[in-house]
Amino acid sequence: MGKIIAFTNQKGGVGKTTSTVNIGAGLAQEGHRVVLVDLDPQCNLTHGLGQRDLKLNVYGALLKEYPLKVYPLLHNLGLVAGSPTISSFEKVKGDELDREFLLKDLLEKLKERCDYILLDCPPALGLITLNAYACADLIYIPLEAQLYATDGLEKVLEMVGRVKRRVNPSLTVGGIFFTRFDTRKILLRETAETIREKYPDLVLTSRIRETIGLGEAPHLGKDIFSYAPTSAGAADYKALVQEILTTKDSIPHG
Repeated sequence: MGKIIAFTNQKGGVGKTTSTVNIGAGLAQEGHRVVLVDLDPQCNLTHGLGQRDLKLNVYGALLKEYPLKVYPLLHNLGLVAGSPTISSFEKVKGDELDREFLLKDLLEKLKERCDYILLDCPPALGLITLNAYACADLIYIPLEAQLYATDGLEKVLEMVGRVKRRVNPSLTVGGIFFTRFDTRKILLRETAETIREKYPDLVLTSRIRETIGLGEAPHLGKDIFSYAPTSAGAADYKALVQEILTTKDSIPHG
């Protein structure tokens, strides 16, 4: 039975989508069957993988207009496409009974066919994100080491706590990792250390450095391993993948 991992942060522009893509590609390279699910109305994950005008998407599947479609990308890697119209999910499904479990029901059969399902959550703590938390086994939080970073982090952790108590008791925070990290900037280093001191059990060792390749790869519809396999970005995400794989709770069972 596959594991569902959600990548989430209430703040946008922290490398959430970049991390979902490259961790997914890294897991696929390790021989795991991986499916990426684009839950963000901006569809950056879908477009950043060079996929446009895909007719079957996650929102249509949630509305039961058609079965869930996984588009093959690379060996061991597939995509459930996003849609801008998923922004109306809360309006359409907000009054429905068990509305927080719609995504869980949709992904149930898919879990039997793959090792990891990675969810790219929107930068908002609404019904879409609640659905992601309700079905996820693990949550990872990408974070920039900046002044107001902890504000969004605390809101995410607060929501995770509520979901764990009321909806999904098995939900676990796998960890926090820093993105767009520049070791030359003293403020970033000091902020990172402050966050590490506050959350010593959550901050991962691996950090993703600010590199040109990570910004260029999505424009060519590629992950960092396909675009620049010898780059610092590839090395950082490979290290992060290995750290995730060595976490006991991240290993698929069944």
